[in-house]
Amino acid sequence: MWEYATSSFRLVAGLSPSLDVLAARLRLDVERGWEDLGRVDAAMFRIQEIDFALSRLEGSPSPDVFVWVSRTQADANAALDVLLAALGMGREAVTFQGDVETGFVDLQNGPKA
Repeated sequence: MWEYATSSFRLVAGLSPSLDVLAARLRLDVERGWEDLGRVDAAMFRIQEIDFALSRLEGSPSPDVFVWVSRTQADANAALDVLLAALGMGREAVTFQGDVETGFVDLQNGPKA
């Protein structure tokens, strides 16, 4: 089911808090699914008419929770702001951002001032 659902979403960011913490803040149920790389825990939901999914691949060396936004959502940055506001978190929780077309930017290990 997860592989089918991801065809409607695009990966736009990573968040540092655990999936359990994020799901608890939004009162979501996390479901276990499967993809080519193994087991994945995911939650799909809607906020302000924007479809989101959060996922975490079991055994991944990266602790990031992936943030997915509906492919129909034109402004991924605005959608991410809606999600962060609902979570009560700031941009410091974002570990990476971008998309497949433009590439991803690592916000945790970027240049330091």
